[in-house]
Amino acid sequence: MEDLFLPGIALTILIGIAYITGRLADGAHERTLKLDEALLPHQYLDSGDAVPDNITLRDSKLVTGKVVIAEDRFRNLLARLRIFVGGRLAAHEATVTRAKREAILRLRTNAKGASHIIGLRFDSAELGRGMIEVIVSGTALYTDHRPTGGRPCALPDDGVNISHRNLLAELASGSVAFLLICWGIYTASGLAVEWAADSISVQDEVAIWSELEPELIGDHRVSSQRSVFENYLVDLINSIPKDAIGPARDYDFDVLIIPDESPNAAALPGGLILVNVGMLELVESENELLAILGHEIGHYNGRDHLEGLGREVVGVALSAMLFQTDAVLTTWAASWPKLLADRDYSRSQELDADDWSIKILMAKYGHVAGLSRTFEKLATMQGDHSLMDYLSTHPHPMDRVKRLNDMAREQELPVGETISLQTAFDDFLKKFDEIPAQSLEFQ
Repeated sequence: MEDLFLPGIALTILIGIAYITGRLADGAHERTLKLDEALLPHQYLDSGDAVPDNITLRDSKLVTGKVVIAEDRFRNLLARLRIFVGGRLAAHEATVTRAKREAILRLRTNAKGASHIIGLRFDSAELGRGMIEVIVSGTALYTDHRPTGGRPCALPDDGVNISHRNLLAELASGSVAFLLICWGIYTASGLAVEWAADSISVQDEVAIWSELEPELIGDHRVSSQRSVFENYLVDLINSIPKDAIGPARDYDFDVLIIPDESPNAAALPGGLILVNVGMLELVESENELLAILGHEIGHYNGRDHLEGLGREVVGVALSAMLFQTDAVLTTWAASWPKLLADRDYSRSQELDADDWSIKILMAKYGHVAGLSRTFEKLATMQGDHSLMDYLSTHPHPMDRVKRLNDMAREQELPVGETISLQTAFDDFLKKFDEIPAQSLEFQ
């Protein structure tokens, strides 16, 4: 049942959001209807076609009122559930009733001055994606009876609730509201995912991901299944004092080298660390390499690997359920608030993981030599700051260099000599009676 935990939380969040936003929209529409209905005079409405006998008819005309109303996702969900067992679609009835009231309101607006409207007829059609069109028609009778009450002049001549704003202004206001709602949704779901990630033990995490990724995690690799350099990386992690690793000491770490030239590394659930060849080609010392591995261990301590995965699951589910999988533009727009919501969250995780690099280097070597060297190289490759750095989930490498150096200086941490990566690798080979390598081999 553990593998249903995060999807269950995501579904609960979606249903709750759909319910709350739908009820808010219903309430706002109901209040608008009551205000507008109070502005209209007291007209006699009848579905029959007979002209009352107690009036003198002066004129008549056909009048119509039309409205398109959207249903919220919560009502759609209830309707889908009802389809399985049959019966009244009460979830839709309330929406249709409001649509009829809105259509009648517009019909009465088009019949200003009429004392009677007879022969009322309703027609409805589904426009797709939860939208319903309701059209009401009738015959307006202009008689010697003047309708009383109301202030029809306060209503627009061409229909109620029809905006006269510029379309660009409508786009701007609608987009801002949409982005704010999405940002709130992703932020709230992120907090729920963070709580869920912290609640899962390392043992449960390994058990779950052993079933989902049996080839990578289920059958934990032994030394004979790794390359020589992968064994060196695992040995380097195991050489860190356990009390310096933090909660991540409960993992049985494995390292997999990926034949990718991009300088990157990643922490996967279950204790599997991925390191790209491009990252290994950047480092010149064992100290730099351990700083990278220490950073990934820091992600395990912060449960960042689970939180990131959970937020992705929630993001996909939200886009699919709220924005429709075929609504390409809307889904693309919805990804922006997710990016902004995740930005500060991810940057905070990266900086926290950097802090663990300092602790692990100090525990292993007694100094922090090589701590920021890799980031200096990445900063040279990336170049100066740009607008895209603001949207990035990772701080600019030079900012991280400055922060790490400032922390080391403020804490008065010693800076010793680095150990050449070639020397460290050769020492590892000698320790295990291997032939020292003339050059580093990552595969």
